Amino acid sequence: MIVFIDTNIVLDVMLANTGLYDESNAVLSYCDKGYDFYISAASCTDIFYIVKRTLRDVDAVKQVMKNLLTAVSVAGVDESCIRRALDSDWADFEDSVQHEVAQQIKADIIVTRNQSDYAHSSVRVMTPSEFLKFVRNV
Repeated sequence: MIVFIDTNIVLDVMLANTGLYDESNAVLSYCDKGYDFYISAASCTDIFYIVKRTLRDVDAVKQVMKNLLTAVSVAGVDESCIRRALDSDWADFEDSVQHEVAQQIKADIIVTRNQSDYAHSSVRVMTPSEFLKFVRNV
């Protein structure tokens, strides 16, 4: 099963966001249980920038990113993704790009805290708690 992980899930873990860390970390723990986890290349730059603002240590952030890449694969953002996102009627361009990447890799599920951002998704969207219930029942 291919699972596309939205940026906010990774940030919950990397920044140890209070009240969000446990569920998001539990989601990422399934990366070695037969699920193929992906983030977009665009997420990598966003995550690096946001975590660097908090840690203020480039070497530490690079190591965090390297650790992340042992758990997830990176899906490319190419011109066709950008063009489809631009042609879509989505209100938020970044969410539209994420959705296009998820479609391009034929993701079965998008996991995000911001489910309403993906209201028009053709890919099944789940919150972390919904995903955890789903995988426990599979």
